[in-house]
Amino acid sequence: MKKYIDLTHRIDESMPVFPGDPPPEIREVMTLGQDICTVQSIQFNNHIGTHLDAPSHFIEGGMTVDKIPLESLIGKAVILDFTDKGKNHLITKKDLQAQEYRILPGSRVLIKTGWDITFSSSAFYENFPCLTLEATKFLVTLKIRLLGMDTPSPSPLDDPGQTIHKTLLDAGIVILESVKNLTLINRDQCQIIILPPLIKDFSGAPCRVVAVLE
Repeated sequence: MKKYIDLTHRIDESMPVFPGDPPPEIREVMTLGQDICTVQSIQFNNHIGTHLDAPSHFIEGGMTVDKIPLESLIGKAVILDFTDKGKNHLITKKDLQAQEYRILPGSRVLIKTGWDITFSSSAFYENFPCLTLEATKFLVTLKIRLLGMDTPSPSPLDDPGQTIHKTLLDAGIVILESVKNLTLINRDQCQIIILPPLIKDFSGAPCRVVAVLE
């Protein structure tokens, strides 16, 4: 029997957001008390919660969300367990090389650290484990198509020139940030479904992410 695990953080007005970004605003436009139906409106940054970064986020002329092939977003994903990496820890090239044999060209890679447990507070954006630039360049050489992490970013917030993001995105690697519940998957791979809204020219988008376990 298949098991489905939701890997998505819910969007609500109390959720933490990237430092300096406005929180989401959700309001009732129509209600059952006054109207025939309920309708809500929502306003938020398109890089909020569990979301994709398309190459155009940092790369001039890069692919936008609506151009990402579904083959990049649906299929088998390799899960790399780095739950031993805590606050301020770095995931290095050596760490990745220990699991290199599992990462084939075209792989979707999910890095599990357990950091999503802090999502309910601003601590989520502080001192989270992330990649080194050398590790990032190594992933590029492996020709992966997607990198997902349960942290807010593969790079520290103060990454000079955002070199880690640019290295991944310039290689056409889609980045999936702020994934939830990877620690509920006690195996080294799963099927994954990532569905962002199909909005023209977006550099990123919140999305629903589901793991399917056979």
